[in-house]
Amino acid sequence: MDSPPAPAEDDGMSTRTARLHRPRRTEHRWTIAAATILAAVLLVGCGPPDPPDPRSGSAVEARTATVAQVQPALDEVVDILGGQVLGESSVDQCYEGQRNYKVDTGYHYRCSLLLGVLISVDGDFRRLMISADAALEDLQWQSRGDWPGQLVDEYWELRASENAEGRVRLHRLPGPRSLRRNDLRLGFSYGSTADDRGLQGIDRSQRSTLWCCGAPYYEDLGLIDVDRAVEAADHEHLTLITIEAHYLQR
Repeated sequence: MDSPPAPAEDDGMSTRTARLHRPRRTEHRWTIAAATILAAVLLVGCGPPDPPDPRSGSAVEARTATVAQVQPALDEVVDILGGQVLGESSVDQCYEGQRNYKVDTGYHYRCSLLLGVLISVDGDFRRLMISADAALEDLQWQSRGDWPGQLVDEYWELRASENAEGRVRLHRLPGPRSLRRNDLRLGFSYGSTADDRGLQGIDRSQRSTLWCCGAPYYEDLGLIDVDRAVEAADHEHLTLITIEAHYLQR
């Protein structure tokens, strides 16, 4: 009977080859751990920034610069309509935005101003507002929709038909929502000294509705006492003119 073949002589090559192809479990575990730590660091770095401090020096400087831009623009619009100034309002708010897979407001935090002036005027209100359109355009305001006088004219007859006297209740006239000049947005709200519901609408318009997603974490309000202001009015028609602007964003 033939004897079994002798085992091949081990020259060290097979041992070295096995060692080279053996899974490096220890190194693999370290790779996973390092990747986990890196992912955690990146997640922390991608979180929302801290909310801006509205009382910081940079915030105060930004707010002051924005007021210096908004106030002259507001005065120009008041000059177009003329009449009697009954009061001035201001709303300063800082609030949180939303940035998630459903909603992205484009910011984590923002601070905004809304300045307003309440005036009273007499005469043909419809004609006054129609003539204001051209003056606003001359001041470089731009509309992405309807101009204020255009809206007043469009809805005038409809509102006049709502009662037997043909009297237009001004608070039923829509104000524009699309007038802009650079980063400023202009708004109008109407009422009458003889109509309490109109006064309520003006009071709501001088208060900023929540700009975004929850209660502001900072708020400074300087509001007109509309009822008291109207008591001093010498004219029947009321218009609240507002301009809003954002002065800080992260």
